[in-house]
Amino acid sequence: MRISVLKGFGRIFPLLVLTMMHPVTAHACSACYGEPDSPVSKGLTWAISALIGVVLSVLGGVIAFFVHASRQAARLEHAETEQVLVPQN
Repeated sequence: MRISVLKGFGRIFPLLVLTMMHPVTAHACSACYGEPDSPVSKGLTWAISALIGVVLSVLGGVIAFFVHASRQAARLEHAETEQVLVPQN
């Protein structure tokens, strides 16, 4: 299965390289190419800012979880190594 995928990629790769090297002018969309002070451009700026905020908050939550898990594991490991034997009566 894996060999057939690699053969397919070997056939498509030259086509991708030729497509990327084709000299075509890049065209911006009408929202990006228009007037910077237009309501569409301002709305697009706010939309991008909101998306960046969502992505950063999710990444912050993932980082906070791993920091919490790491601290919890270190605390439990420390508690196991520092366990004091209590004499029984």
